[in-house]
Amino acid sequence: MDLGIENVVVNGQQANIYVEGNKIAYIGQEQKQAQRTINGKDKAAVASIVNGHTHAAMTLFRGYGDDMKLQEWLEQKIWPMEAKLTPEEIYWGTKLACLEMIKCGVTLFNDMYWHNREAVKAVEEMGMRAFISEVFIDIPGMQQESCEEKAQRALDDFQNYSSRIHLALGPHAIYTCEPDTLKFIASFAKKHNLPVHFHLSETQKEIDDCVAKHGKRPVPYLDDLGFLHSNLFAAHCVWLDNEELDLLAKHQVKIIHNPIANFKLAVNELLPYPGIKDRDLKFCLGTDGCASNNNLDIFEEIKFAALVHKWKINDPTIMNCNEIWSHATKTAHEMFGVNAGEVSEGKYADFLLVDLNHPQMVPCHNLVSNLVYAGNGSIVDTVICDGKIVMENRHIPGEEEIISQAKKVTEKLFSR
Repeated sequence: MDLGIENVVVNGQQANIYVEGNKIAYIGQEQKQAQRTINGKDKAAVASIVNGHTHAAMTLFRGYGDDMKLQEWLEQKIWPMEAKLTPEEIYWGTKLACLEMIKCGVTLFNDMYWHNREAVKAVEEMGMRAFISEVFIDIPGMQQESCEEKAQRALDDFQNYSSRIHLALGPHAIYTCEPDTLKFIASFAKKHNLPVHFHLSETQKEIDDCVAKHGKRPVPYLDDLGFLHSNLFAAHCVWLDNEELDLLAKHQVKIIHNPIANFKLAVNELLPYPGIKDRDLKFCLGTDGCASNNNLDIFEEIKFAALVHKWKINDPTIMNCNEIWSHATKTAHEMFGVNAGEVSEGKYADFLLVDLNHPQMVPCHNLVSNLVYAGNGSIVDTVICDGKIVMENRHIPGEEEIISQAKKVTEKLFSR
């Protein structure tokens, strides 16, 4: 056995966990030999969390361009600064994001950003899992290669990375990608069984512009292009009508809910949870980037989602703690095809030890309730990903350098 966690709470019972390689090999009362043993006293082992929609290196833009309308924010603040980003800045910005996410219990994230080779390098070094997108955006000066060249280059690159890193195709949105681009990406993704990471129906303007330009709302428009399929991960999805929900369900599209970013940018609508639940559409949670959230604490997203839907529907019983916790862990891992999301034998050893003596966890009448309604990222003591300890006692190897370098490259970026 490679790793043991002894005297830890697992599914409400005191037990020992043993990890062999990158999988949980045993949970029970028996004590077994391990190369490394952690004392789990006063801790609970729970599934790690998925951050389903990120722009990781935008940690460098934290607090830049706040309190603006989305389109003005993109055009006046974000896109001009992104045009200046260097690979080195992407690398350190992504490492900073990984540091923050690990501290908040995330072991898998779904990212869409530039210079993905640098993002991959950062994720590999931090020991996390990630789906890293090759970004496609039809704005002059922002894309130097053809879609075909970009997609094939990315596919070739990703053959050389570890099994923790997966390629996704990342067309930005209907308002930044031409129809031919979207058609090509859908075809290439289906041919190579790749996920597609996409912004969909985030604002009323997006809907109105699509109707004016194409004569129909975004989801029917995408359906006509052959863009909808079961490997499409659509972020936001707040402006959807029943016909669009039916189409998404027909094609088994996956949805990523980003409530805090949606509220901060005042998109004026909320994910249509009742319609999504009625149609058994799969969804998980995402933070979006630090420029629009402004942190990557997925615990905040979990609590906010649970509360805002209760408020919207005027029913405190819906989106209960067990349901939203499952969306953030078990369902989220299933959506991405990763054999984790539960602390059980045979699953990948991707899990957290949460501190039961943390003030937010005391008393503990209901562990999942505390995780959802009381805790934040600070309750996470230890993080294990792919059978390896990536954080222990809230310390991550190299975190001081990451913070120092992130400060330096941010200063360089904003001085140009």
